[in-house]
Amino acid sequence: MSVSRIRLVLEIKGKGRCECELARHLAPLTVGSILRALPIEGRVYRYDGAFIYMETGLTIGREKQRDEFKRGDIGFMVANGALCIFLKDVKGMMFNPLGRVINNIELLEGASAGDVLLLAST
Repeated sequence: MSVSRIRLVLEIKGKGRCECELARHLAPLTVGSILRALPIEGRVYRYDGAFIYMETGLTIGREKQRDEFKRGDIGFMVANGALCIFLKDVKGMMFNPLGRVINNIELLEGASAGDVLLLAST
């Protein structure tokens, strides 16, 4: 495992799991804060079919923000401290970039609002 790319597991309780990778160079302070807070568990919320997110309880400022994300990318929403997983390509919304989902994104696409999502070390 590389120091700059960190493999983690995203699990929807009772439904399955997938792997993701956070890239420290994309937003080092944000990624560091998330890694120190692991494991993070929260309810799934859906946003207009574009992404799912869970609130982390972390307060982190803007860092290397982008406004364009592809399906499978992971970002951090500064406004509410949420970890966001993009289910389709999105433009025009600002997020701190974090990394990407490596496999089984279909599991996340099928997540229902209220499901419990867990982000943890592998």
